[in-house]
Amino acid sequence: SDGVLSVFNPLSFDRTDVITLDGAWSISSHPSQVYTDLNGKEKTAVQVTVPAMGSAALSLGKAQAETCPFIADGNTLVTPFYKATFDANGYISSLIDTEADRMISREGGTPLGTFWFGEDMSYTWDNWDIDDDVFCKLKPVTELISREVVGSGPVEYRIRSHYKLGRHSSITMDTVFYAASRRIDHQVQVDWHEHHALLKAGFDVDIRTAFAKNEIQFGHIDRPTTRNNALEAAKFEVCNHKWTDLSETRYGVALLNDCKYGISVEGSDMRLTLHKGGMRPDPVTDNGLHTMTYSLLPHIGAFNAENVIRPAYELNYAPLVVKGILDAPKLFSLSHPGIICESVKTAEDIQDAYVLRLYEAERNSANCTLTLNGAKKVWLTNMLEEKLEELPVTNGHVTLRFRPFEIKTVLVER
Repeated sequence: SDGVLSVFNPLSFDRTDVITLDGAWSISSHPSQVYTDLNGKEKTAVQVTVPAMGSAALSLGKAQAETCPFIADGNTLVTPFYKATFDANGYISSLIDTEADRMISREGGTPLGTFWFGEDMSYTWDNWDIDDDVFCKLKPVTELISREVVGSGPVEYRIRSHYKLGRHSSITMDTVFYAASRRIDHQVQVDWHEHHALLKAGFDVDIRTAFAKNEIQFGHIDRPTTRNNALEAAKFEVCNHKWTDLSETRYGVALLNDCKYGISVEGSDMRLTLHKGGMRPDPVTDNGLHTMTYSLLPHIGAFNAENVIRPAYELNYAPLVVKGILDAPKLFSLSHPGIICESVKTAEDIQDAYVLRLYEAERNSANCTLTLNGAKKVWLTNMLEEKLEELPVTNGHVTLRFRPFEIKTVLVER
């Protein structure tokens, strides 16, 4: 077991993505590569598949020779999924989905990933409000100080760009393309020392839709992408949790994030709010280093859990990594991709029992089979874990029927 690392997946569905290990490791069983992150620390990126609520083993040893699937030529990069062209400021001026033969960047639009920065003087509530006149003040950040490729291998292609921001601040950004994922990550570190200023990241994509889907707790909401009346104009800045999606019937583009929950969408231009420099009540609020990750995710096919919701969970919930072999039998599984387990906890009042909080995430009615490991009794409860109904268990299987966006709390006695 000394030559093994175990990776545990805390999510309720199988995942195939790139995980990050602290330090430099030589992995013999999976594609991997070592890089240095934005803080100068060595990391190892590993491409791995981990089952739902289960674990996978990484064998340590001499890494196998892997071919690099990325082809760079001047300001153009070809990946297994895309052909990207970069402009003089390091932003993506053209992005083509080669699998779908589709242009993702909008012709005549602003390059993908552009930072927008400008004065932000709120009429009231300085540290909280954003007024709609801020869009007249935001300008693209174009002071590119340096740019270099810091990683190219079998797992990912990583470009590091450094920008001057305002009078006293700067941004360092890693743009990461993956060999086995459609996600394009933007790992950003902002050294912020500005007052009354706002920073956004813009993605002007070629998608025509009247509504953007913004994730909210246990579901999502459709909000207009137009400004046709006063009600729509008032929604110039709205809340999103882990993702916002623009989709047609056969193609879409999502913007995922791990900690930034304000966004503005007009037409096909998504602008994620990254930082705000208010001065009341604290004049030095948020000064210093801030780290965040957001991802552009073009997807073939319409919006659904597999295309948007699950990748957003993967970005937000990293697998747990331990040395040695992890003996963790799979706790449960769900048959329907649109049913998400949001949390697992021990029961408050019953010994040797646990609670699952499940919800339907796509706004569809769904029948789902919950497969349990060693369950004696299963109960449907309310949020206080008060038993409402005993659910029949057949060979470890429980049938659940969900209404759109319905939340169910399930108590399992072992």
